[in-house]
Amino acid sequence: MIAGRRDPARARGARPGIGHDPRARGTVAVVARREIAVTLHDRAFLGSTVVMLLVVALAVAIPAFIQGRTPRLTVAVRGSAAQQVVGAATTLGADAQKSSSASVFGVGQLPGAAITTRPVESTAEAERLVRDGTVSAAVIGDDVRTLQVIAAGAVPDALGSLVEAASAQLQVSAAAADAGLTSSQLRAMLNPTPPTTVLLEGTARGPVPPELLVVVFAFLFSLSVLTFGVSIAQSVVEEKRSRVVELLVAVVPVRWLLAGKVVGNTALAVGQIVLLLGVGILGAAVTGRADAVGQLLVGSGWFLVFFLLGFVLLACLWAVAGSLVSRIEELQSTTVVMQVLVLLPFVAALFATEPGIVQTTLSYLPLTAPLLMPERVILGDAAAWEPVVSALLVLVFAALSVGLGARLYEGSVLHTSSRLKVRQAWRGEGA
Repeated sequence: MIAGRRDPARARGARPGIGHDPRARGTVAVVARREIAVTLHDRAFLGSTVVMLLVVALAVAIPAFIQGRTPRLTVAVRGSAAQQVVGAATTLGADAQKSSSASVFGVGQLPGAAITTRPVESTAEAERLVRDGTVSAAVIGDDVRTLQVIAAGAVPDALGSLVEAASAQLQVSAAAADAGLTSSQLRAMLNPTPPTTVLLEGTARGPVPPELLVVVFAFLFSLSVLTFGVSIAQSVVEEKRSRVVELLVAVVPVRWLLAGKVVGNTALAVGQIVLLLGVGILGAAVTGRADAVGQLLVGSGWFLVFFLLGFVLLACLWAVAGSLVSRIEELQSTTVVMQVLVLLPFVAALFATEPGIVQTTLSYLPLTAPLLMPERVILGDAAAWEPVVSALLVLVFAALSVGLGARLYEGSVLHTSSRLKVRQAWRGEGA
């Protein structure tokens, strides 16, 4: 057996350090490049990446497309007051398309709409046009205070808002004229100065709901760690089954192989996440949602930091899960614990959304911090120093996890006859 010709001192006793051996960095880089090359030629990986990119692109494009569509409405009109109100509503709808701040009485935001009027001779004719769908609705009346809006099932939201605003505007204008108010006084009535908002706690909500960002980041983290983790475990089992690992450890320390696997897959995972986030941010910028870009950049920054730390924390343990078995069929029995370690933070991130002792505590625990601390940052519930302290704690735990994973991996990766227990791997019975 080729593995029997290894230098035992090098494999177990001396344990060459990657930072001290001049060959280590080069070897780790070679192994990492091999992992990257193999994964980039995997059709399943490429297909899943393309699917996720399409999902992100559609998630950005569809809301922008829906919001960007200007409703085109045809309105039947009968009566002098109805013509005035619909004419004013048409102007308001056109102004709202040009400016997102268009409003009446300074309250709310009017929807944009392109309104076309169709004069009719009688109410019966207007009702007929509404029933057969020729017009969206009809406005009937000679007095602005007794107008009727006729619709088949429901008045279109945009039309209802614009007609109500136009009717209110005309009534106020008439009352102001009767009272002898000047045009500047009338403008002040129709467009009062809104109060200034002062937030004593938390941060202002951005254009993207923080809760949505939390769900998206939690989903990306869990999906990526599960996908790459299973891939790492499967590649370890395949190398054991084909005896390739025995050839490799005859010339390269086991820890260097493990380091190369972790570095290569971490680079791929981070690269994939950066690509997905980049597409989302670029899409927000291209669709004119510049106000969302800054919010996404702030949220994405801490998410990437904790994603990197969390991935490294778990990557070595995924390799150990693969090294404990000798067949792909046995992999489920050793990876179920890893799946739980990934899903628990995901569930915690979805349910621990209220600020409090539970959320704060989970944001400092190494396993849940990669999702809970970015969540607190996004929700505006974390002080500036808290994510730094949490990241340092996760980093320390990741270093311990890497050491533990390397010890177990070293003690089990050459065992090809049966499944090993963790205690046996720790004692090196599979080396």
